[in-house]
Amino acid sequence: MLKEFIICTIILILIFVGNGITQGYSRSSIENINEKLADLRKEMNQEEINEEEIGKHQEEIDKQWEEMFSKLAYYIEHEELEKVSRNLENIKTYIDLKEYDNATKEINEVIYILNHIEDKYSFNLQNIF
Repeated sequence: MLKEFIICTIILILIFVGNGITQGYSRSSIENINEKLADLRKEMNQEEINEEEIGKHQEEIDKQWEEMFSKLAYYIEHEELEKVSRNLENIKTYIDLKEYDNATKEINEVIYILNHIEDKYSFNLQNIF
C-alpha cells in the first residue's frame, strides 16, 4: 500500500513539474514573439516606412518561430501551430507585396492566436473542468 502511494506521488510530482516547465517555456516564447510582432506592426505603421527594417524584423520572427515550432509541437496541437505558421507566411507575402495594412491585420490575428494558445494550455481550474 505504501509502495503504491509513493509511486503515485512521484508520478503526480513529475506531471506538475513537467507542466510547469512546458507552461513556462510556452509563456516566455509567446511573450517574446508577441513583442517582436508588435515591433514589426509599429514599424509598418510609421509615416516613413523603412523596408529594410521591416524585412529584418520579419526574418527574425520567422527564425524564432521555426525554433519555437519544433519545441512546441511536442505538447501543443499541430493545428493551432499551423494556424500561426500560415498567418506568418501571409505576413511575409503582404510585406513582399508592400501591403502593410493587410500585414498589420495578419499580425493582429497571429497575436490573438498565440494568446489563445497560451490561455488554452495554461494550467488552471477552468481548463481542468
